[in-house]
Amino acid sequence: MPLSNPELWAAALAVVLPPVIAVVNQPRWSGPVKALFMLVVAAADGLGTAYFNDSFHGRTIVSCILLAVIIIGATYHTLWRPSGIAPGIERATSTGGTPAAVPPQGA
Repeated sequence: MPLSNPELWAAALAVVLPPVIAVVNQPRWSGPVKALFMLVVAAADGLGTAYFNDSFHGRTIVSCILLAVIIIGATYHTLWRPSGIAPGIERATSTGGTPAAVPPQGA
């Protein structure tokens, strides 16, 4: 089944969203909080692309959101995190610094 125009826009936008998400993410946030924020951004991506392509109805909205979730996750884990770009952006835009280091056991 070929992808529709809104789905293609959702996928294209999702490829470049991980660095944008990294601007807001903080290194001290837990993994589930970061994942929840990514899901919110993916939902906004899917809803926005469906709306602006005049395809704001059930199947298109759901497929755009699911496609955005998959593409954001895949590009983050295969491109943005291994290259160090997304973690570097998180550290550079952190408001509270990096998480405190655990002291050694003998100290």
